[in-house]
Amino acid sequence: MSVKVIFSMSFQRCFTMSLLAVLLALTAISDAGAHRKRRQSIVPTQYVLNNVTAGTKINTRLLTLPSRPGAKVQYTISDPTRFRVDDDGGVYTRVAGSELVRAAGAFNFTVRAEDTASGSAQLATVLLSAGNQPPQFSDDLYRASVLENAAGGSLVVAVVAQDPNTDAIRYSIRTSGLVDTTLQYEMFTINELTGVIRLRSGEIRFDEEEYRFTVVARDPSDLEDTASVTVRIIDVNDNRPVFNDCDQYQPEVAESQPAGTFVLKVVAEDADKGLNAELVYALVTSPNAPESLFEIDSANGRLTTSKKFNRDAPDHEKSLRVIVKASDKGTPSLEGTCVFMVTVLDINDNPPMFDKQAYENSVAKDVKVDTQVERVSATDDDIGPNAAITYSLEAKYPPNARDFFQIDPHTGIISSKTSLAALGTNTEVLLTAVATDQGKPALSARAQVTIAVKDSSLQPPTFTEPPQPRYMLKENYRDTETPIATLRAVSNLEGSPKVYYELLHGAQEQTNKFRTFVVDENEDGEAIVRYGGTRQLDYEQTPAYNITVVATTDQQTSAQVTFQIVLEDRNDNVPTFYDADQAVVPENSVPGTFVAVVSAVDGDATRPNNQVTYSLDRESAEYQLFSIESGTGRISTRVPLDREDASRPSPFYTVTVYAEDGAPSDISPDGQPNKDKQRITVEIGDVNDNPPKFETAIDTAHVKENVDIGSKVFDIKATDIDSDSKINYQITGGNLGAAFDIDQVTGTVTVKNNLDYETTKRYNITVTASDGVYEDSHQVTIEVENENDVPPTFDQPSYEKSMQEGYLPATPILTVTATDPDPIGTPSIIYKLSGPGIYEDHPERNVFSINSEGEVIVIKPLDRDKGTGGREVWDISIQAWDDGGNGLFSTAQFKLMLSDINDNAPYLIQSADSTPVIMENRKIDGISISVEADDFDDTEMNGAPFSFELDPAASDDIRSKFSVTTGDDGTALIRPKMEFDREATKQYKIPILVSDSPSAYPNPLTGTSLFTVIIGDENDNDMKPGSSVISVFNLEGKMPDTVIGRVYVDDPDDWDLPDKTFTFVDGDQRRFGLDSNTGDIIMRHGTSNGTYLLKFSVYDDHWKSTVDADVTVVVRLLPREAVVQSGSIRIAHLSAEQFVTAQSQNTPSRYTALVSELARTFAIPEENVDLFGVQDNGAGGVDVRYAAHGSPYYASQKMDGLVSENVRQFEESLKIEIQQVNIDECVNETTCDGNSCLSSLKIFDNEVYKIQTNLTSIIGVKTMMTYDCGKCQSPPPADPCMNGGHLVTDPVPRCQCPDGFGGPNCEGLTIHFKGEGYAWFPRLGTCTDSQLSFDLTTNSDQGLVMYNGPLGPPTGGIQDFFAVDVFKGRLRAFLNYGSGTFVASPQTPVDDGRRHHVDVIWSAQEVTVLLDSCLGRPECQSSAEAPPAPGALARLLNVDTPLQLGGSAVPLSVVRQAMAWLLVPESEGFYGCLENVTFLGTAYDLSNPTWGEEYTSTCEELIVPIPVIYADSSFLAAILTCLFLAVLLLAVAIFIRQRNVKKYKSLKDQLGMDTIGHDGIDSTEPSTLRVEDRFRAEEVPPLAASAAFVSASNEAIDDDNLDAARDDLRNYAYEGASSTAGSLSTINSGTTDADMEFDYLLEMGPHFRRLADIYGVSERFGRASSDSEDGEPSAATLDTEPGESWC
Repeated sequence: MSVKVIFSMSFQRCFTMSLLAVLLALTAISDAGAHRKRRQSIVPTQYVLNNVTAGTKINTRLLTLPSRPGAKVQYTISDPTRFRVDDDGGVYTRVAGSELVRAAGAFNFTVRAEDTASGSAQLATVLLSAGNQPPQFSDDLYRASVLENAAGGSLVVAVVAQDPNTDAIRYSIRTSGLVDTTLQYEMFTINELTGVIRLRSGEIRFDEEEYRFTVVARDPSDLEDTASVTVRIIDVNDNRPVFNDCDQYQPEVAESQPAGTFVLKVVAEDADKGLNAELVYALVTSPNAPESLFEIDSANGRLTTSKKFNRDAPDHEKSLRVIVKASDKGTPSLEGTCVFMVTVLDINDNPPMFDKQAYENSVAKDVKVDTQVERVSATDDDIGPNAAITYSLEAKYPPNARDFFQIDPHTGIISSKTSLAALGTNTEVLLTAVATDQGKPALSARAQVTIAVKDSSLQPPTFTEPPQPRYMLKENYRDTETPIATLRAVSNLEGSPKVYYELLHGAQEQTNKFRTFVVDENEDGEAIVRYGGTRQLDYEQTPAYNITVVATTDQQTSAQVTFQIVLEDRNDNVPTFYDADQAVVPENSVPGTFVAVVSAVDGDATRPNNQVTYSLDRESAEYQLFSIESGTGRISTRVPLDREDASRPSPFYTVTVYAEDGAPSDISPDGQPNKDKQRITVEIGDVNDNPPKFETAIDTAHVKENVDIGSKVFDIKATDIDSDSKINYQITGGNLGAAFDIDQVTGTVTVKNNLDYETTKRYNITVTASDGVYEDSHQVTIEVENENDVPPTFDQPSYEKSMQEGYLPATPILTVTATDPDPIGTPSIIYKLSGPGIYEDHPERNVFSINSEGEVIVIKPLDRDKGTGGREVWDISIQAWDDGGNGLFSTAQFKLMLSDINDNAPYLIQSADSTPVIMENRKIDGISISVEADDFDDTEMNGAPFSFELDPAASDDIRSKFSVTTGDDGTALIRPKMEFDREATKQYKIPILVSDSPSAYPNPLTGTSLFTVIIGDENDNDMKPGSSVISVFNLEGKMPDTVIGRVYVDDPDDWDLPDKTFTFVDGDQRRFGLDSNTGDIIMRHGTSNGTYLLKFSVYDDHWKSTVDADVTVVVRLLPREAVVQSGSIRIAHLSAEQFVTAQSQNTPSRYTALVSELARTFAIPEENVDLFGVQDNGAGGVDVRYAAHGSPYYASQKMDGLVSENVRQFEESLKIEIQQVNIDECVNETTCDGNSCLSSLKIFDNEVYKIQTNLTSIIGVKTMMTYDCGKCQSPPPADPCMNGGHLVTDPVPRCQCPDGFGGPNCEGLTIHFKGEGYAWFPRLGTCTDSQLSFDLTTNSDQGLVMYNGPLGPPTGGIQDFFAVDVFKGRLRAFLNYGSGTFVASPQTPVDDGRRHHVDVIWSAQEVTVLLDSCLGRPECQSSAEAPPAPGALARLLNVDTPLQLGGSAVPLSVVRQAMAWLLVPESEGFYGCLENVTFLGTAYDLSNPTWGEEYTSTCEELIVPIPVIYADSSFLAAILTCLFLAVLLLAVAIFIRQRNVKKYKSLKDQLGMDTIGHDGIDSTEPSTLRVEDRFRAEEVPPLAASAAFVSASNEAIDDDNLDAARDDLRNYAYEGASSTAGSLSTINSGTTDADMEFDYLLEMGPHFRRLADIYGVSERFGRASSDSEDGEPSAATLDTEPGESWC
């Protein structure tokens, strides 16, 4: 490159950067003033970009402008020709980067961001440089690894850089601290053109474990980029562990040390690195004591004992052989071994042991001095000094016995010390022989010696033929007949020539403990010592025996002689191998390479019997490959071995090793040494000696240009017959612009950078597979497929129009044109709109539309005024989509500005906290109230000046008391005309006409505003005594200390509270408190159920008067069940205060009237109705919530359904308008904007809702309905099991159900009707997509199967309904969303008595009915489309009444007339069976309707197959026999049937009413009574005679001795076994204890005692609880004390 060119390029870059700096400075200066004024930026204000090159594509995102969280920002751009900005602040190119580079190279444009909420705006300046850019590496860091034995030239890694300007790139290496670059560094070289890094040629030697260097990519303009390269050197496992100090190991350990005693730490070393050098130590199993002597720490080689060693008998653990192996963690694992002996040191742990427990002998009285009398012998199992024994004597009797006898301390021979003449004849001398070893401390043993001193004539026998001192036997001696030794002894006593022989049996085997040898006498009187044969001789266990023969005469004189039998070791043990693991030897190893070491031991004790040598089978093929050292067992190779040898089936060899000892065998007759063999498996370890190969590689691949970064293009795979080779894949050529990447392990090629078909259509890449030593390459052509990646372009970047508000033009207001610069196939542009006035989910509400020609049409009049929901500027985004709306899109902004017209009347400005007050009894002179007005229209054009006047239609009272004029300042002036009396009227609402400017276009408007003026109070009336009632509903007794009301006195004044002082005179002051200043009454936490009369006095300081005030507080404890199951009514045009206030002196309040009407409707006493919730609903009405109970509380579906039936009667009786029964906003589709809706009742535990009037106050439970949009089913409870089922979790959570309840949650799944009944269940949910499924069996050709809809005139305008009926044998499904009824009816009849499965599926558009899961056939599938809705929302089923099965409680003909329906189902009841009713997969519990009549849980429609029978004579005989038996059984059954009890299902059963106390029977309430047929319900006497009736009935049944089970009234005189305390807690809720008395039950006999326990005797709601010791009342609790019947 010439100097001129370099200077030119440098000058160009310098000029560009200088220009950018100047522009940036100017922008900063111009923005400085404005910036100081900003409080908070909408977006950052300055950006500098240099990311545009000649290769930048159209529609490339340059940056995204972040906005303040929560801000709604609208963006515009100053250079819309070259750039665009979308709704999210994304800035994009409109032209290619090459055009930007040619145009200027530098750009300065602004983006305007406007906060549409606040109207604030801000400019962001963008400085963009487009020109020559430096190369860029695909990665900042490249990582590679190389095997330590890799050959020169091996592939390391390929680095790739791309140049935005597509300039040529050259690669080099820059080492640390250097500026210059090179093509070679250490062991590495880089290809200057391709960026492929390899090992240099020649010898490779790595001195480091990791190498790091920098690669440089430089373009012709000397612009460069750098990246780091890290190469890790991978160790190859080619070194075995070695025990360098193995020959020095001579460990010792003392015997009897505990297990875990440290012995030695062995250390092996491995010359490899990493895992290949990490060692694991283990012991090679000993054949004699496998894994029982020692343990070794596998990590550190620390050897410890695993038991206590015993060097002495019987274990003889003197020297123990240990073989330790060290294995590395490489693959394959290599190991080394070390063999050494552990010497067990002796300790003095064995005392001497005498060969006899006691010694006895006799001696002549005249024996000579030093004559041997006896010999004692002891042995010690220890060795050395610990086994050296000395003997001594102790005298026992006579005390001076040691004066006569002595013992040799070394031999144990006891001899006479002096003459024995002093001892009497037949004297027994008792001595103790002591044997003591020389250990420290010394151990000893004792044995008693008895010597009888005999007359001189009693001489002991004499051995005339003594034995030899030693006899030699081979250890395999087995001859039991041949004498080993022959002895003779003769008696020295006249008259006693007989001599007897015996062998002594000592305490140890060496003293013949186990009678290994025996003695016999022959005919010549000799003693013959022989091998007894009872115990096998073993030199290794006992090498010699000490044999003592005793000769005894009849006179008990004896003599003994001792000799030895010594064994000779024989070769009778076979060598035994230690365990050996599989060995590994690398392939291609040089001859003599170590393979493994085998080791065997021989149990013989002496050489050469225990000398082991090793050999291989010379005839085997392995002998040609392996050799073994005969003395050490070291196996090595003879020749190099090839793992991939094709002539062998596997790389494993089995080498047979023989171990033989050094002498001819004494257990084998062939005269050869003893021999054993062991098979060693030798694996030929893999060595990388074969190159990888691409055998079935792909040649061509295709990829779309717009695929995501990281998308897979193709897989390529090379194979290597070396099993342990790790193949590394690299792209080593053709990867222009680093477009692709490859997974180095798997060979998967993926997209690394964006592809552009217009730039590069084809890549020819080279993929190289390297195993670290060898490599193979393959070329793949990648074809780039063109895709739609450039969005359409508008004919102009933005559009603006102006229009008058309220105007609906007949023609399009705008036409836009967009073209597709990158079409595939036939160009097809689709236009869409977004922004204000566009509702994607509800297109029927759209204000604008656009057609395929780009014409924007206004379809609804537009409102400009913000106060009425309009907007002055409508900013619409117009999208142009290519590919028929399925491709890419671009956006252009359309700003529609509306001009104002006078379409809003002005109004007065008045807020709730600025209401003016005029005091009563004051003069009106000078009083004037000034009020401003406003207008939603443009106040400059269609607003002020305003004019005001009193509404001519105002009442005479208002006109007589106020005047209204227009003030000079343009405000309304309101003046009073007379003095006021607050006691007459507390406030006035003055209607005032407000008119805007006479010049308003098109006409001035006038509106009426009601302006409120309050009359202030003066204390101008004295008070009178007063009385009031406060009703408190205390939820579960948990109400905290609460102000429940104020003391009421009759005083017309109501602002005179500061003049009054209140005093608590009488009443329960422990449960109630008083604020003396305000008169507030506080009910304290824990106040129990009951009525409390409180008396107060009130003093008025102004009038100096005192009066009395009485307050009655009625406290009702309310269980949670009552609130959860409550019903609700919404009443219009009535406040909560009006609702609880008496209508007149003789007309009770609507609150009281509603309680009465509910009690009448439910046929229960008024005290069983708890009207606990009265709340203003914020819409001018009141929401009422109530509960009612027999036992337990009634379900809400039952109560709301009955109220819906009688809604007109309620309205007429109470003179109210009911807006809704069962308050639920989900029935209004606007609640969730037309989506699914799930309602739930929220209960506030510690809050109350107060309605307080002078005479009556209600302190109720605060509740609130909540709504979850997008859902229509409640989540299942933690324990979903019903009807006595219980939850089990093993193996999966499920319900274990009683018989007859087969649903997943123990639901009853069957219900049957006979055409006159119905049953109520929870309503169908408000869901966007619904499915109701059930099984139906009927023989009737018509009937109403189910219905969910209004039960009377519509409340709240709800006319939706759902129904299924059978008509002329066909099933019909009806749906009405409030816009008309549509019906689907499959052709297949269902009145055939067979079970049919029915699925009814509905959505906003249609309903589909499927019979028997059939699809696609009209005979079993039918669909109907919903009629068009006149409003925006009529797409869901909105019902607020119960789902009715089997019929309807109200004839649908009556409902049809009220609703003006054209299509309705048949109102006749259903006769048949319904099963498995589910809604969205959740089963209805058909065993528990909330209300109903004439239904059962047993289906009569049973499908019985008809068998085909072929009759013959034997069959006819059998039939006759069966008929006879059947008639007999039938007669017996009829007899028993007549005596069985019968269950009555009458809802008006007087017996049930009198005994149980409830009027409705369902499965949640006590079972109805069962009586015998002869006791009819109508015969039951009145309550007064019930006792006698029941008693007589019981006696009659008891007298019946029929063995069948009896059912009498006693079985149902209580709630039943399934009742719980929880269900009984509701019996007396909402009443005082005095309200319900059941003492009369005690008079009805013992049969009713259980019922009396529940209802009459046990204290309810804590009435019997005593006060606590501290004087505070205890918290009220529901009664939990069970009666007798609960046990």
